[in-house]
Amino acid sequence: MNVRYKEILLVIISLAATIATGCRGEDKKPEALPGAAQPAGKGTKIGTYDPASAAFFLHNSTSSGTAETIVTFGAPGDVAVVGDWDGNGTTTVGVYKPKTSTFYLRNSNGNGDADITVTFGAPGDVPIAGDWDGNGTTTIGVYKPSTSTFHLRNSNTPGNADIVVAFGAPGDLPIVGDWDGNRTTTIGVYKRTNSTFHLRNSNAPGAADIVVHFPLDGDTSKAIPLAGDWDGNGSMSIGLWRAGTFYLRNSNTPGPGDIVTTFGLPSQSPLAGNWDGK
Repeated sequence: MNVRYKEILLVIISLAATIATGCRGEDKKPEALPGAAQPAGKGTKIGTYDPASAAFFLHNSTSSGTAETIVTFGAPGDVAVVGDWDGNGTTTVGVYKPKTSTFYLRNSNGNGDADITVTFGAPGDVPIAGDWDGNGTTTIGVYKPSTSTFHLRNSNTPGNADIVVAFGAPGDLPIVGDWDGNRTTTIGVYKRTNSTFHLRNSNAPGAADIVVHFPLDGDTSKAIPLAGDWDGNGSMSIGLWRAGTFYLRNSNTPGPGDIVTTFGLPSQSPLAGNWDGK
């Protein structure tokens, strides 16, 4: 299997500025949103992040169970973001500090200091991550809810965005993934009001290439979108998380979750990635 196929990474997670139910102030606590692209061609696994204790709970499956790996990284109030920062095929942890707009990224799922520190974005931005140029390494980005604009970097270094794309509308939640299996992470949004995903197959302006309604019984106002290659077929598909339950689709088509799994606590945030590189 092509190494680059193994290394495309998402998302996701990523807690960020007040979008959807409240994107009205830069000093509000960010909302939890997965935003890192997961490795296409290898099955994506689930996890959660506890913002109160800055702990990552990583599970090497999409079924119920306990975390095989627990990592404490960052500080309470940080926003979690995960990705394959060094291109070795394994998703590892990171955090984004909203007050300083700074990413702190680890190249292993173990306790320790950040291997990469990058300031990017501005207060109120939502951190995201993906392989925007298809080179096999996950890099940073932000989504600006005030302008519905994605700002993407092709390296984990300071600098201006390499790609700037307006997509979506106020209140949308950002979601990124490799929707067509071409090894490049592209943008999308989730509309909570009608539980619908709008996905682009390129990081360029335009209408959605894929529009998918994801039925979810009950209140969707707290549903959090995520994406992963849940069945290991080489392309990423959509999912939702609500109050400790993952609802995952194996295709970007309308319908209920193909996989429904309880993992984590309602106070935590969802993660998706290939934690063990398998």
